[in-house]
Amino acid sequence: MATFVMVAACGDDVTGETDVGPSGGETDETSDESESSTGEDPSEGEPEMEEPPEPLLARGVAINKFVGDQGVAVPIGEDGVGVGGEGRNAHLIANRRILIRGFIDVLDEASWTPRELKATLTLKYPDGTEESANKKLFVEEDSDEKYFATTFNWILPEELVQPGMTYEAVVYETSQDLAETAEPDPPPVFPTSGKAYVGIEDSYMKMKVGLVPIKHELEGKNCSDAPVLDENVVLRLHDELLMQNPVDEVQIEVLPEFVFTGAMTSFSPLLSALSQNRSNWGVAPEVYIYGLTIPCDGGADGVGGQAIGIPQQPIKGLAYQRVSMGRFYGSLNSTAGTFVHEVGHTQGRFHIACSGTEAGTDNSYPYDGGVIGVNGFGVIDLNFYPATYKDYMTYCGPTWISDWGWEKVYPVIQTLSSWDFDDDGGEPEGTLLIGALYPDDTEEWWTAPGNLDGLVTSHVHSLELSGQDGVIKAPVIFDKRPHDETYNIVAELPVSLDTISSIERVGEDGARFPVSVPTIKRIAAEPQ
Repeated sequence: MATFVMVAACGDDVTGETDVGPSGGETDETSDESESSTGEDPSEGEPEMEEPPEPLLARGVAINKFVGDQGVAVPIGEDGVGVGGEGRNAHLIANRRILIRGFIDVLDEASWTPRELKATLTLKYPDGTEESANKKLFVEEDSDEKYFATTFNWILPEELVQPGMTYEAVVYETSQDLAETAEPDPPPVFPTSGKAYVGIEDSYMKMKVGLVPIKHELEGKNCSDAPVLDENVVLRLHDELLMQNPVDEVQIEVLPEFVFTGAMTSFSPLLSALSQNRSNWGVAPEVYIYGLTIPCDGGADGVGGQAIGIPQQPIKGLAYQRVSMGRFYGSLNSTAGTFVHEVGHTQGRFHIACSGTEAGTDNSYPYDGGVIGVNGFGVIDLNFYPATYKDYMTYCGPTWISDWGWEKVYPVIQTLSSWDFDDDGGEPEGTLLIGALYPDDTEEWWTAPGNLDGLVTSHVHSLELSGQDGVIKAPVIFDKRPHDETYNIVAELPVSLDTISSIERVGEDGARFPVSVPTIKRIAAEPQ
Protein backbone atom coordinates (compact mmCIF):
# COMPACT_ATOMS: atom_id res chain seq x y z
CA MET A 1 0.00 0.00 0.00
CA ALA A 2 1.51 3.32 -1.06
CA THR A 3 1.47 6.20 1.39
CA PHE A 4 1.23 9.93 0.90
CA VAL A 5 4.21 12.05 1.87
CA MET A 6 3.90 14.82 4.43
CA VAL A 7 6.77 17.31 4.38
CA ALA A 8 7.83 20.78 5.33
CA ALA A 9 8.71 23.17 2.53
CA CYS A 10 10.68 26.42 2.51
CA GLY A 11 10.97 26.44 6.29
CA ASP A 12 7.22 26.21 6.92
CA ASP A 13 6.15 23.92 9.74
CA VAL A 14 3.84 21.68 7.75
CA THR A 15 2.97 19.01 10.24
CA GLY A 16 0.43 16.28 9.75
CA GLU A 17 -0.42 12.65 9.98
CA THR A 18 -0.70 9.91 7.41
CA ASP A 19 -3.41 7.28 7.63
CA VAL A 20 -3.10 4.34 5.27
CA GLY A 21 -5.59 1.68 4.28
CA PRO A 22 -8.25 1.38 1.57
CA SER A 23 -10.81 3.29 3.64
CA GLY A 24 -8.37 5.77 5.13
CA GLY A 25 -8.68 4.31 8.63
CA GLU A 26 -5.93 2.99 10.81
CA THR A 27 -5.08 -0.67 10.58
CA ASP A 28 -6.37 -2.87 13.44
CA GLU A 29 -3.68 -4.87 15.15
CA THR A 30 -5.05 -8.00 16.91
CA SER A 31 -3.36 -10.82 18.84
CA ASP A 32 -3.22 -14.29 17.32
CA GLU A 33 -4.58 -15.62 20.63
CA SER A 34 -8.04 -14.67 21.87
CA GLU A 35 -7.62 -16.25 25.32
CA SER A 36 -4.89 -16.49 27.92
CA SER A 37 -2.88 -19.71 28.42
CA THR A 38 -5.01 -20.52 31.48
CA GLY A 39 -8.17 -20.50 29.40
CA GLU A 40 -9.51 -17.52 31.34
CA ASP A 41 -10.85 -14.39 29.69
CA PRO A 42 -8.11 -11.80 30.34
CA SER A 43 -10.66 -8.97 30.10
CA GLU A 44 -12.88 -10.39 32.86
CA GLY A 45 -13.38 -7.85 35.60
CA GLU A 46 -12.03 -4.95 33.45
CA PRO A 47 -14.27 -2.02 32.44
CA GLU A 48 -15.64 -2.13 28.89
CA MET A 49 -13.91 0.15 26.38
CA GLU A 50 -16.11 2.92 25.00
CA GLU A 51 -16.61 3.15 21.25
CA PRO A 52 -14.77 6.14 19.79
CA PRO A 53 -17.11 8.94 18.77
CA GLU A 54 -18.09 9.41 15.14
CA PRO A 55 -15.91 11.94 13.29
CA LEU A 56 -17.43 15.38 13.63
CA LEU A 57 -17.83 17.45 10.47
CA ALA A 58 -16.02 20.78 10.78
CA ARG A 59 -18.20 23.76 11.67
CA GLY A 60 -17.97 27.14 9.98
CA VAL A 61 -15.68 26.26 7.05
CA ALA A 62 -15.81 25.15 3.44
CA ILE A 63 -13.21 23.45 1.25
CA ASN A 64 -14.08 24.54 -2.26
CA LYS A 65 -10.76 24.99 -4.08
CA PHE A 66 -7.93 22.60 -5.01
CA VAL A 67 -4.76 22.89 -7.08
CA GLY A 68 -2.42 20.17 -8.32
CA ASP A 69 1.25 21.04 -8.66
CA GLN A 70 3.94 18.94 -10.36
CA GLY A 71 6.11 21.98 -11.01
CA VAL A 72 3.48 24.62 -11.74
CA ALA A 73 0.15 25.14 -9.96
CA VAL A 74 -2.85 23.89 -11.95
CA PRO A 75 -6.45 24.51 -10.77
CA ILE A 76 -8.26 21.17 -10.35
CA GLY A 77 -11.17 22.32 -8.18
CA GLU A 78 -13.08 25.62 -8.01
CA ASP A 79 -16.33 26.61 -6.28
CA GLY A 80 -16.94 23.09 -5.03
CA VAL A 81 -16.61 21.27 -8.36
CA GLY A 82 -13.79 19.88 -10.48
CA VAL A 83 -12.07 22.02 -13.11
CA GLY A 84 -12.17 20.64 -16.66
CA GLY A 85 -9.76 21.01 -19.56
CA GLU A 86 -10.67 24.56 -20.58
CA GLY A 87 -10.04 25.80 -17.04
CA ARG A 88 -6.57 24.27 -16.87
CA ASN A 89 -3.43 26.30 -17.49
CA ALA A 90 -1.07 23.31 -17.85
CA HIS A 91 -0.91 19.53 -18.26
CA LEU A 92 -0.56 17.13 -15.33
CA ILE A 93 1.24 13.92 -16.24
CA ALA A 94 1.22 10.33 -15.03
CA ASN A 95 3.87 8.69 -12.84
CA ARG A 96 5.17 11.98 -11.46
CA ARG A 97 4.88 13.11 -7.85
CA ILE A 98 2.19 15.75 -7.29
CA LEU A 99 1.32 18.21 -4.55
CA ILE A 100 -2.41 18.63 -3.96
CA ARG A 101 -3.43 21.73 -2.00
CA GLY A 102 -6.87 22.11 -0.44
CA PHE A 103 -8.01 25.66 0.38
CA ILE A 104 -10.13 26.46 3.45
CA ASP A 105 -12.70 29.26 3.53
CA VAL A 106 -13.81 30.56 6.93
CA LEU A 107 -17.52 31.31 6.49
CA ASP A 108 -17.88 33.88 9.30
CA GLU A 109 -14.61 35.47 10.35
CA ALA A 110 -16.26 37.44 13.18
CA SER A 111 -17.41 34.30 15.00
CA TRP A 112 -14.53 32.03 14.02
CA THR A 113 -12.44 30.42 16.76
CA PRO A 114 -8.96 29.45 15.44
CA ARG A 115 -8.38 25.74 15.94
CA GLU A 116 -6.94 22.58 14.44
CA LEU A 117 -8.98 20.79 11.77
CA LYS A 118 -8.40 17.53 9.92
CA ALA A 119 -9.07 16.86 6.23
CA THR A 120 -9.31 13.44 4.62
CA LEU A 121 -8.38 13.20 0.94
CA THR A 122 -9.62 10.11 -0.88
CA LEU A 123 -8.38 9.09 -4.32
CA LYS A 124 -10.51 6.83 -6.47
CA TYR A 125 -9.26 4.89 -9.49
CA PRO A 126 -11.00 3.43 -12.57
CA ASP A 127 -10.37 -0.12 -11.31
CA GLY A 128 -12.39 0.56 -8.15
CA THR A 129 -9.46 0.88 -5.74
CA GLU A 130 -9.11 3.78 -3.31
CA GLU A 131 -6.37 5.46 -1.29
CA SER A 132 -6.91 7.91 1.56
CA ALA A 133 -4.82 10.11 3.84
CA ASN A 134 -5.48 12.64 6.60
CA LYS A 135 -3.84 16.01 7.09
CA LYS A 136 -4.15 18.36 10.08
CA LEU A 137 -4.01 22.15 9.84
CA PHE A 138 -4.36 24.93 12.39
CA VAL A 139 -6.88 27.28 10.77
CA GLU A 140 -6.80 30.96 11.72
CA GLU A 141 -8.32 32.48 8.57
CA ASP A 142 -8.94 31.78 4.90
CA SER A 143 -6.21 29.91 3.03
CA ASP A 144 -3.92 32.11 0.95
CA GLU A 145 -2.29 30.58 -2.12
CA LYS A 146 0.86 32.62 -1.45
CA TYR A 147 1.45 30.83 1.86
CA PHE A 148 2.06 27.10 1.84
CA ALA A 149 1.28 26.67 5.53
CA THR A 150 -2.29 27.97 5.18
CA THR A 151 -3.54 25.04 3.06
CA PHE A 152 -4.05 21.32 3.51
CA ASN A 153 -1.11 19.80 1.59
CA TRP A 154 -0.85 16.23 0.36
CA ILE A 155 2.11 14.96 -1.65
CA LEU A 156 1.28 11.88 -3.70
CA PRO A 157 4.05 9.46 -4.75
CA GLU A 158 4.52 8.66 -8.42
CA GLU A 159 2.73 5.31 -8.34
CA LEU A 160 -0.52 6.93 -7.17
CA VAL A 161 -0.59 9.52 -9.95
CA GLN A 162 -2.52 7.79 -12.73
CA PRO A 163 -4.99 8.70 -15.51
CA GLY A 164 -8.66 8.61 -14.65
CA MET A 165 -8.21 9.18 -10.91
CA THR A 166 -10.77 11.30 -9.05
CA TYR A 167 -10.57 12.86 -5.61
CA GLU A 168 -12.86 13.71 -2.71
CA ALA A 169 -12.22 15.60 0.52
CA VAL A 170 -13.98 16.04 3.86
CA VAL A 171 -12.99 18.37 6.72
CA TYR A 172 -13.48 17.28 10.35
CA GLU A 173 -13.09 18.74 13.80
CA THR A 174 -10.22 17.22 15.80
CA SER A 175 -12.18 17.36 19.08
CA GLN A 176 -15.75 16.82 20.22
CA ASP A 177 -16.10 20.32 21.68
CA LEU A 178 -18.75 21.29 19.11
CA ALA A 179 -20.63 17.99 19.14
CA GLU A 180 -23.79 19.63 20.49
CA THR A 181 -23.93 22.26 17.74
CA ALA A 182 -25.99 21.89 14.59
CA GLU A 183 -24.62 19.90 11.64
CA PRO A 184 -23.05 22.26 9.10
CA ASP A 185 -25.23 23.06 6.09
CA PRO A 186 -23.73 22.78 3.56
CA PRO A 187 -21.20 20.27 4.91
CA PRO A 188 -17.45 20.85 4.29
CA VAL A 189 -17.09 18.24 1.56
CA PHE A 190 -15.65 18.33 -1.94
CA PRO A 191 -16.93 18.03 -4.59
CA THR A 192 -20.39 19.32 -3.81
CA SER A 193 -21.69 17.50 -6.90
CA GLY A 194 -20.43 15.20 -9.64
CA LYS A 195 -16.91 13.76 -9.91
CA ALA A 196 -13.73 15.77 -9.56
CA TYR A 197 -10.89 14.50 -11.74
CA VAL A 198 -7.30 15.26 -10.89
CA GLY A 199 -6.86 15.37 -14.66
CA ILE A 200 -3.78 13.22 -15.13
CA GLU A 201 -2.78 12.72 -18.77
CA ASP A 202 -2.17 9.24 -20.17
CA SER A 203 1.38 10.32 -20.87
CA TYR A 204 4.85 9.03 -21.71
CA MET A 205 7.28 11.91 -21.12
CA LYS A 206 11.06 11.36 -21.16
CA MET A 207 14.16 13.47 -21.63
CA LYS A 208 17.54 12.04 -22.59
CA VAL A 209 20.79 13.94 -22.16
CA GLY A 210 24.38 13.17 -23.09
CA LEU A 211 26.80 15.10 -20.87
CA VAL A 212 30.22 15.79 -22.39
CA PRO A 213 33.17 16.67 -20.11
CA ILE A 214 35.31 19.05 -22.21
CA LYS A 215 39.04 19.47 -21.71
CA HIS A 216 40.15 22.86 -23.07
CA GLU A 217 43.77 22.84 -24.23
CA LEU A 218 45.68 25.88 -25.46
CA GLU A 219 49.33 25.78 -26.46
CA GLY A 220 51.61 27.31 -23.88
CA LYS A 221 48.95 27.48 -21.17
CA ASN A 222 48.47 25.40 -18.03
CA CYS A 223 44.79 24.54 -18.51
CA SER A 224 42.39 22.86 -16.12
CA ASP A 225 41.38 19.27 -16.55
CA ALA A 226 37.96 18.42 -17.90
CA PRO A 227 35.23 18.76 -15.26
CA VAL A 228 34.69 15.63 -13.19
CA LEU A 229 31.08 14.67 -13.77
CA ASP A 230 30.69 12.47 -10.74
CA GLU A 231 27.50 11.07 -9.26
CA ASN A 232 26.86 14.23 -7.24
CA VAL A 233 27.08 16.50 -10.30
CA VAL A 234 24.99 14.24 -12.52
CA LEU A 235 22.33 13.86 -9.84
CA ARG A 236 22.03 17.62 -9.36
CA LEU A 237 21.69 18.26 -13.10
CA HIS A 238 19.20 15.40 -13.36
CA ASP A 239 17.07 16.74 -10.53
CA GLU A 240 17.03 20.33 -11.76
CA LEU A 241 16.02 19.32 -15.28
CA LEU A 242 13.36 16.90 -14.06
CA MET A 243 11.79 19.35 -11.61
CA GLN A 244 11.41 22.10 -14.22
CA ASN A 245 10.13 20.01 -17.13
CA PRO A 246 6.87 18.03 -17.58
CA VAL A 247 8.55 14.61 -17.57
CA ASP A 248 8.24 11.37 -15.64
CA GLU A 249 11.87 10.44 -16.29
CA VAL A 250 15.22 12.05 -17.13
CA GLN A 251 17.98 9.78 -18.42
CA ILE A 252 21.54 11.13 -18.32
CA GLU A 253 24.61 9.46 -19.79
CA VAL A 254 28.13 10.80 -19.37
CA LEU A 255 29.87 10.60 -22.76
CA PRO A 256 33.65 10.30 -23.33
CA GLU A 257 35.88 13.27 -22.59
CA PHE A 258 36.19 15.68 -25.52
CA VAL A 259 39.33 17.74 -26.13
CA PHE A 260 38.93 21.17 -27.72
CA THR A 261 42.04 23.10 -28.77
CA GLY A 262 40.54 26.25 -30.27
CA ALA A 263 39.99 29.59 -28.58
CA MET A 264 36.84 30.00 -26.49
CA THR A 265 36.54 33.76 -26.75
CA SER A 266 33.46 32.64 -28.67
CA PHE A 267 31.75 29.39 -27.70
CA SER A 268 30.38 28.87 -31.20
CA PRO A 269 33.29 26.83 -32.65
CA LEU A 270 33.00 24.46 -29.68
CA LEU A 271 29.25 24.09 -30.31
CA SER A 272 29.92 23.28 -33.96
CA ALA A 273 32.40 20.61 -32.88
CA LEU A 274 29.91 19.09 -30.43
CA SER A 275 27.21 19.01 -33.09
CA GLN A 276 29.55 17.31 -35.53
CA ASN A 277 30.36 14.62 -32.97
CA ARG A 278 26.78 13.48 -32.38
CA SER A 279 27.34 10.70 -34.92
CA ASN A 280 30.62 9.63 -33.29
CA TRP A 281 28.84 9.26 -29.95
CA GLY A 282 26.05 7.27 -31.55
CA VAL A 283 23.28 9.21 -29.83
CA ALA A 284 19.67 9.10 -30.99
CA PRO A 285 17.95 12.20 -32.44
CA GLU A 286 16.00 12.85 -29.23
CA VAL A 287 19.15 13.09 -27.10
CA TYR A 288 20.23 16.55 -25.96
CA ILE A 289 24.01 16.99 -26.03
CA TYR A 290 25.35 19.28 -23.30
CA GLY A 291 29.04 20.09 -22.88
CA LEU A 292 30.62 21.25 -19.61
CA THR A 293 33.96 23.02 -19.62
CA ILE A 294 36.35 25.29 -17.73
CA PRO A 295 37.64 27.69 -20.44
CA CYS A 296 41.41 28.06 -20.30
CA ASP A 297 41.25 31.56 -21.86
CA GLY A 298 38.37 32.82 -19.71
CA GLY A 299 35.73 31.99 -22.27
CA ALA A 300 33.23 34.20 -24.04
CA ASP A 301 32.95 37.47 -22.16
CA GLY A 302 29.85 37.58 -19.96
CA VAL A 303 28.43 34.32 -21.36
CA GLY A 304 27.77 31.39 -19.03
CA GLY A 305 26.56 29.02 -21.69
CA GLN A 306 25.23 28.83 -25.23
CA ALA A 307 23.10 26.73 -27.55
CA ILE A 308 23.81 26.07 -31.20
CA GLY A 309 20.28 27.03 -32.16
CA ILE A 310 16.59 27.16 -31.32
CA PRO A 311 14.76 24.46 -33.31
CA GLN A 312 11.59 25.59 -35.10
CA GLN A 313 9.90 22.22 -34.69
CA PRO A 314 10.49 19.00 -32.69
CA ILE A 315 11.56 16.88 -35.67
CA LYS A 316 14.31 14.30 -36.09
CA GLY A 317 15.77 16.34 -38.93
CA LEU A 318 16.89 19.04 -36.48
CA ALA A 319 18.84 16.72 -34.19
CA TYR A 320 21.99 18.74 -34.96
CA GLN A 321 20.41 21.65 -33.04
CA ARG A 322 19.89 19.71 -29.83
CA VAL A 323 23.35 20.79 -28.71
CA SER A 324 24.38 23.28 -26.03
CA MET A 325 27.13 23.88 -23.49
CA GLY A 326 27.89 25.71 -20.29
CA ARG A 327 30.63 26.63 -17.90
CA PHE A 328 31.41 24.28 -15.04
CA TYR A 329 31.27 26.64 -12.10
CA GLY A 330 32.50 26.12 -8.59
CA SER A 331 28.84 26.41 -7.62
CA LEU A 332 26.54 23.53 -8.56
CA ASN A 333 23.62 25.97 -8.33
CA SER A 334 25.05 28.09 -11.14
CA THR A 335 26.08 25.05 -13.20
CA ALA A 336 22.60 23.54 -12.93
CA GLY A 337 20.84 26.84 -13.64
CA THR A 338 22.83 27.38 -16.84
CA PHE A 339 22.16 23.77 -17.85
CA VAL A 340 18.38 24.15 -17.61
CA HIS A 341 18.48 27.48 -19.47
CA GLU A 342 20.60 26.28 -22.39
CA VAL A 343 18.73 22.99 -22.80
CA GLY A 344 15.61 25.18 -22.82
CA HIS A 345 16.91 26.88 -25.97
CA THR A 346 17.34 23.51 -27.67
CA GLN A 347 13.74 22.68 -26.74
CA GLY A 348 12.65 25.67 -28.82
CA ARG A 349 12.49 28.35 -26.12
CA PHE A 350 13.63 31.94 -26.65
CA HIS A 351 14.63 34.35 -23.91
CA ILE A 352 12.02 35.97 -21.68
CA ALA A 353 12.36 39.71 -21.04
CA CYS A 354 13.18 40.72 -17.47
CA SER A 355 16.51 42.47 -16.93
CA GLY A 356 16.39 44.22 -20.30
CA THR A 357 19.65 42.60 -21.42
CA GLU A 358 18.01 39.47 -22.85
CA ALA A 359 18.29 39.37 -26.65
CA GLY A 360 15.86 37.55 -28.92
CA THR A 361 12.94 37.54 -26.48
CA ASP A 362 9.58 35.83 -26.91
CA ASN A 363 7.04 38.65 -26.95
CA SER A 364 4.12 36.25 -26.48
CA TYR A 365 5.10 35.66 -22.84
CA PRO A 366 2.04 36.61 -20.76
CA TYR A 367 3.55 37.87 -17.47
CA ASP A 368 5.15 41.30 -17.03
CA GLY A 369 8.68 41.37 -15.71
CA GLY A 370 9.32 37.72 -16.54
CA VAL A 371 7.65 36.38 -13.37
CA ILE A 372 6.43 32.78 -13.46
CA GLY A 373 2.85 33.85 -12.82
CA VAL A 374 1.74 30.88 -10.70
CA ASN A 375 3.26 29.14 -7.70
CA GLY A 376 5.59 26.22 -8.29
CA PHE A 377 6.62 23.09 -6.43
CA GLY A 378 9.80 21.03 -6.64
CA VAL A 379 8.88 17.36 -6.86
CA ILE A 380 12.37 16.37 -5.69
CA ASP A 381 13.53 19.12 -3.33
CA LEU A 382 9.92 19.55 -2.05
CA ASN A 383 10.32 23.33 -2.02
CA PHE A 384 7.54 25.82 -2.67
CA TYR A 385 8.35 28.44 -5.35
CA PRO A 386 6.30 31.68 -5.18
CA ALA A 387 4.69 33.15 -8.29
CA THR A 388 7.07 36.13 -8.05
CA TYR A 389 10.05 33.99 -9.12
CA LYS A 390 11.35 34.61 -12.66
CA ASP A 391 11.15 32.25 -15.61
CA TYR A 392 14.41 30.34 -16.11
CA MET A 393 14.76 31.81 -19.62
CA THR A 394 15.27 35.32 -18.17
CA TYR A 395 18.53 36.83 -16.97
CA CYS A 396 16.93 37.56 -13.57
CA GLY A 397 16.72 35.52 -10.41
CA PRO A 398 15.70 33.57 -8.49
CA THR A 399 14.23 31.41 -11.25
CA TRP A 400 11.73 28.61 -11.73
CA ILE A 401 9.54 27.27 -14.55
CA SER A 402 6.40 29.23 -15.52
CA ASP A 403 3.16 27.52 -16.49
CA TRP A 404 3.58 29.16 -19.91
CA GLY A 405 7.06 27.67 -20.28
CA TRP A 406 5.78 24.28 -19.05
CA GLU A 407 3.21 24.24 -21.85
CA LYS A 408 5.75 25.49 -24.40
CA VAL A 409 7.99 22.45 -23.95
CA TYR A 410 5.21 19.90 -23.29
CA PRO A 411 4.56 19.05 -27.00
CA VAL A 412 8.32 18.99 -27.68
CA ILE A 413 8.94 16.41 -24.93
CA GLN A 414 5.83 14.47 -25.97
CA THR A 415 7.02 14.22 -29.59
CA LEU A 416 10.63 13.34 -28.80
CA SER A 417 9.48 10.71 -26.28
CA SER A 418 7.28 9.07 -28.91
CA TRP A 419 10.35 8.23 -30.99
CA ASP A 420 11.09 5.44 -28.50
CA PHE A 421 8.37 3.47 -30.29
CA ASP A 422 9.54 4.09 -33.87
CA ASP A 423 10.69 1.17 -36.00
CA ASP A 424 12.98 3.14 -38.30
CA GLY A 425 16.10 2.89 -36.16
CA GLY A 426 15.87 6.50 -35.08
CA GLU A 427 18.01 8.22 -37.70
CA PRO A 428 16.38 11.12 -39.57
CA GLU A 429 15.99 10.85 -43.31
CA GLY A 430 18.09 12.98 -45.64
CA THR A 431 21.36 14.88 -45.41
CA LEU A 432 21.89 18.47 -44.32
CA LEU A 433 24.65 20.83 -45.37
CA ILE A 434 25.36 23.10 -42.40
CA GLY A 435 27.41 26.26 -42.28
CA ALA A 436 28.51 28.28 -39.25
CA LEU A 437 29.22 31.91 -40.15
CA TYR A 438 31.36 33.21 -37.29
CA PRO A 439 31.68 36.87 -36.19
CA ASP A 440 35.33 37.01 -37.34
CA ASP A 441 34.18 36.35 -40.95
CA THR A 442 35.43 32.75 -40.95
CA GLU A 443 33.13 29.87 -41.90
CA GLU A 444 32.87 26.19 -41.10
CA TRP A 445 30.81 23.66 -43.10
CA TRP A 446 29.80 20.05 -42.48
CA THR A 447 27.12 17.52 -43.28
CA ALA A 448 24.71 15.90 -40.82
CA PRO A 449 21.72 13.55 -40.99
CA GLY A 450 18.48 15.49 -41.28
CA ASN A 451 15.97 17.36 -43.40
CA LEU A 452 13.97 20.58 -43.45
CA ASP A 453 10.54 19.02 -43.91
CA GLY A 454 7.81 21.53 -43.06
CA LEU A 455 10.22 24.21 -41.81
CA VAL A 456 10.12 27.87 -42.77
CA THR A 457 13.05 28.75 -45.00
CA SER A 458 14.59 32.15 -45.71
CA HIS A 459 13.18 34.46 -48.40
CA VAL A 460 16.56 36.15 -48.76
CA HIS A 461 19.30 33.58 -48.30
CA SER A 462 19.93 30.42 -50.34
CA LEU A 463 22.68 28.13 -51.63
CA GLU A 464 23.45 27.52 -55.29
CA LEU A 465 25.15 24.20 -56.05
CA SER A 466 26.78 23.85 -59.47
CA GLY A 467 27.80 20.49 -60.90
CA GLN A 468 26.82 17.58 -63.11
CA ASP A 469 23.11 18.40 -62.83
CA GLY A 470 23.54 22.10 -63.60
CA VAL A 471 22.76 24.73 -60.96
CA ILE A 472 20.55 23.63 -58.08
CA LYS A 473 19.10 26.39 -55.88
CA ALA A 474 18.64 25.05 -52.34
CA PRO A 475 16.39 26.87 -49.85
CA VAL A 476 17.96 27.40 -46.45
CA ILE A 477 17.21 28.12 -42.83
CA PHE A 478 19.20 31.18 -41.79
CA ASP A 479 19.19 31.99 -38.08
CA LYS A 480 21.29 33.52 -35.34
CA ARG A 481 22.67 31.53 -32.44
CA PRO A 482 21.62 32.59 -28.93
CA HIS A 483 24.20 34.64 -26.96
CA ASP A 484 26.40 35.14 -30.04
CA GLU A 485 26.66 36.80 -33.46
CA THR A 486 27.25 33.47 -35.21
CA TYR A 487 24.71 32.52 -37.87
CA ASN A 488 23.66 29.05 -38.93
CA ILE A 489 22.85 28.43 -42.58
CA VAL A 490 21.34 25.01 -43.30
CA ALA A 491 20.11 23.40 -46.53
CA GLU A 492 19.07 19.93 -47.58
CA LEU A 493 21.81 18.38 -49.70
CA PRO A 494 19.98 17.20 -52.82
CA VAL A 495 22.92 15.32 -54.38
CA SER A 496 26.27 13.91 -53.34
CA LEU A 497 29.09 16.41 -52.91
CA ASP A 498 31.02 14.23 -55.37
CA THR A 499 28.82 15.69 -58.15
CA ILE A 500 29.25 19.31 -57.02
CA SER A 501 32.04 21.46 -58.42
CA SER A 502 31.20 24.72 -56.66
CA ILE A 503 28.81 26.20 -54.10
CA GLU A 504 27.85 29.83 -53.64
CA ARG A 505 26.03 31.28 -50.67
CA VAL A 506 23.56 33.93 -51.76
CA GLY A 507 22.87 36.59 -49.17
CA GLU A 508 21.02 39.86 -48.85
CA ASP A 509 20.83 42.06 -51.98
CA GLY A 510 22.02 39.11 -54.02
CA ALA A 511 25.55 39.20 -52.61
CA ARG A 512 27.44 35.99 -53.34
CA PHE A 513 30.03 34.21 -51.25
CA PRO A 514 31.93 31.09 -52.36
CA VAL A 515 31.90 27.96 -50.19
CA SER A 516 35.04 25.82 -50.35
CA VAL A 517 33.69 22.39 -51.28
CA PRO A 518 36.91 20.48 -50.42
CA THR A 519 36.89 21.78 -46.82
CA ILE A 520 33.35 20.56 -46.06
CA LYS A 521 33.49 17.92 -43.32
CA ARG A 522 31.60 14.98 -44.76
CA ILE A 523 30.10 13.38 -41.65
CA ALA A 524 26.74 12.06 -42.86
CA ALA A 525 25.87 9.66 -45.65
CA GLU A 526 25.08 11.57 -48.83
CA PRO A 527 22.41 11.14 -51.53
CA GLN A 528 23.38 8.77 -54.33
